[in-house]
Amino acid sequence: MKKNFTFTTIIFFIIFIILICFFYKYIKNVNTISIKNKEDAEKYILNIKSYRAEVEVNISSNKNQNTYELLQEENLKDKKSRQEVINKEGNRIVIESIMGKLIIKNTNINLKKVYENYNYLAENTLYLSSFIEEYKKSNKKEIKENDKYYVVDIKIKKYKNDYNVRKKLFIDKNNKKIEKLEVYDINQKRTIYILYKKIDINN
Repeated sequence: MKKNFTFTTIIFFIIFIILICFFYKYIKNVNTISIKNKEDAEKYILNIKSYRAEVEVNISSNKNQNTYELLQEENLKDKKSRQEVINKEGNRIVIESIMGKLIIKNTNINLKKVYENYNYLAENTLYLSSFIEEYKKSNKKEIKENDKYYVVDIKIKKYKNDYNVRKKLFIDKNNKKIEKLEVYDINQKRTIYILYKKIDINN
């Protein structure tokens, strides 16, 4: 009886240690980076490996303005991304990209309507990987600091359209998380506003 008790205690202890190691690794990988200055903010951005976020996207054009609720996931190393549109009609639109191949999944809406109403959502402009790559390539970039944010400001090198010329990424100094991303056109008018309502980042 005593041997059985000792054996059970050892097994329980081993399982306990494994669980501690697992949760420590998880907590360590998610949003625990220390950001004390602008240099740390840059490292934080450049070291992002993957993330999952709940975002609100506001897209403005000359004709209209649209707001979308999205679930967004991206693995920068494997070049995989996924966006799920949450709309009031209950239609489920999933936009996936794997190694540059675009896949749109929906059983209720035809593809023509998806491209007409959600064309911006199929572009990689909305992803953090796009911002990071543009930051690396840009020779006109800086990180500013105010009381609330670290602001990563870039002018896009060789931009493809006049609606995506400049980007600003805001990192909250208090909780050390990305809070919003803004995209500006050639006239410095904001065309895209992304609010990260919830984001988990693996560095």
